[in-house]
Amino acid sequence: MADEGLQLSRELMEDMLETVNKHDPEGAKDMMVNIQYLVAVAGYLCADYPGPAAERDELLQHLSAFMKHVCDDRADKMQQQQASQPQAAPDLPKGKSVATDDPAVGIWKPE
Repeated sequence: MADEGLQLSRELMEDMLETVNKHDPEGAKDMMVNIQYLVAVAGYLCADYPGPAAERDELLQHLSAFMKHVCDDRADKMQQQQASQPQAAPDLPKGKSVATDDPAVGIWKPE
């Protein structure tokens, strides 16, 4: 890893997903396909780890925990953004309910 840490950006994500989708267009329809490819690539690369199998397994556990940390951090930030954005009033149809002889039934008249 670089001294300044990993630099995730929208451009990096888009480039990676574009590459996966060129290889397998199903990814454009199903995000889970993209995720599976990215995880499979990480597993494939980890197989080349030069140490013993026990160290490789430790590396995989570390990477799994790191992935969870990144996921939780992003989910928290997205939730905070949604909470800070004002909720738009729903676009309700304009009109009124006109009473009928049956108090449980009304007739909707658009305005």
